[in-house]
Amino acid sequence: MLLQAIRGVRRVTAGLIGRAFPAPPEPEIDGVPASTLARERATRRDQRHFGAGDLARLERLCRTAVVLPLGDAHARREDRPGHLVALRHDLDHDVEQAVRMARWEAERGWRSTYFVLHTEWYWGTRGAREPSAYVLRALDEIAALGHEIGVHNNAVAAALRTGRAPASILADVLDGLRSHGFAITGTAAHGDPLARRHGFVNYEMFRGCPHPDGKSPDRVLEALDPATHRRRRLRLEPVDMAAFGLEYEAYFIGHSQYLSEAEGRWNRPPDEIAAAFRREGGFLQILTHPVHWTLEGEAALTALARP
Repeated sequence: MLLQAIRGVRRVTAGLIGRAFPAPPEPEIDGVPASTLARERATRRDQRHFGAGDLARLERLCRTAVVLPLGDAHARREDRPGHLVALRHDLDHDVEQAVRMARWEAERGWRSTYFVLHTEWYWGTRGAREPSAYVLRALDEIAALGHEIGVHNNAVAAALRTGRAPASILADVLDGLRSHGFAITGTAAHGDPLARRHGFVNYEMFRGCPHPDGKSPDRVLEALDPATHRRRRLRLEPVDMAAFGLEYEAYFIGHSQYLSEAEGRWNRPPDEIAAAFRREGGFLQILTHPVHWTLEGEAALTALARP
């Protein structure tokens, strides 16, 4: 009995000490936990697949055309030049490398579009409506170089994880960016693992942006989040982009050719695309993910990948 009483006193005392002296908050850098920032910087440096030769190849291709951000290309849909490149970058995991890519392009006189992912670590911990000072500072520099800022839309996947409506999530994200002064007019759907696993595309929340396989636009999605082990159901209820003050979705701007890389691999051989583009012209959209590119004196840390 005495031993049990002593153990009980210890438990109570430990609880009181824990309440009286809570663990200090983790230090942050511009709204991002310092440990997260250090981990991400170290991790992303191991994902550089494209080096100086790939940059030179990209530059040669862009030199053959008028290069515009996606918003400008969309605005000129009735009067496009014969050789048009709309240059796009999905920030995904690495906002600092996106800034370096933006500098590289600005040095060559190009303007492009950078789509920021609102569910990524650099957004911070204060919710969809409050992007961190860290990401805002980076986007400020990108915009100051003349580039367009857009939203890498992950609202449907976020809704399945949180139980909130996709429209509400996207509205908060847009409010957070626009209140800082960014005139957001375009989005690009993010290929979230949840979307790939359960057969939806984030742009399906918009009318006029159907699933590429023709799936019903008002079907019910059901997903088990492996991180939380929660099962949620969500009925897609597409709304007009104009309701959010948006003018275009990147996958629906009328490009005749599309060149993109993901995980260090091109969807088509770039030299093949470049030859056809020089010969035939048209409207080419190019997508890169800055996390995979070596810039500002870095060395490629993995072998260059090819299709």
